[in-house]
Amino acid sequence: MRKNRVLQISLVMMAIILFFYTYYKSDDKDKIADIDKKTLIDDNNLTEETSNIIENAKYTGESAGNFFELTAKIAKIKYDQPNISELQDVLVVITLSDLRKIFIQSDKAVFNKETTDAEFFGNILVTEQDNIITCNNLDLFMSKNLITAYNSVKYKNSKNSYVWADKIDIDMMTKEANIFMFDKKKGKVKVKYVN
Repeated sequence: MRKNRVLQISLVMMAIILFFYTYYKSDDKDKIADIDKKTLIDDNNLTEETSNIIENAKYTGESAGNFFELTAKIAKIKYDQPNISELQDVLVVITLSDLRKIFIQSDKAVFNKETTDAEFFGNILVTEQDNIITCNNLDLFMSKNLITAYNSVKYKNSKNSYVWADKIDIDMMTKEANIFMFDKKKGKVKVKYVN
């Protein structure tokens, strides 16, 4: 009986020592805190307005049977607008209900997590099978299943036909496109058809 009591006390003491060693060892806490401080100090992009900077951000969603996956090298989220992400080096893959895929690449974008809509800026490239669109600005309205490309829009298809315009609206549900010119002085939409 006395041996059992000594064994129980020894086990309890060992458990207490392990507990204090694991949770209260100060050297490991100091190292972790130093690493975190160094990361924040070296990160000059974090400002008083920006609450989070995320590397390799990924957003996914669905609207009317169309799925999307948005990835960005960097996402900045502001304190006063937590549902808005400012993105850099952006790629979006939209899988339509008929399983066709639309790819959108740009230098920068602003993504709204509530509506799943996005605005793209700089070196925009849109591809869908053999169709290619380049433009300066693009708005993706997943809530309306609409893509609006504008400012210096150039469209090329698989037959090497080209269209130059100021704006193209693409309805992802009906697969229809409307092409516009903003300024009547510039003329009409330019088309080069290669047979």
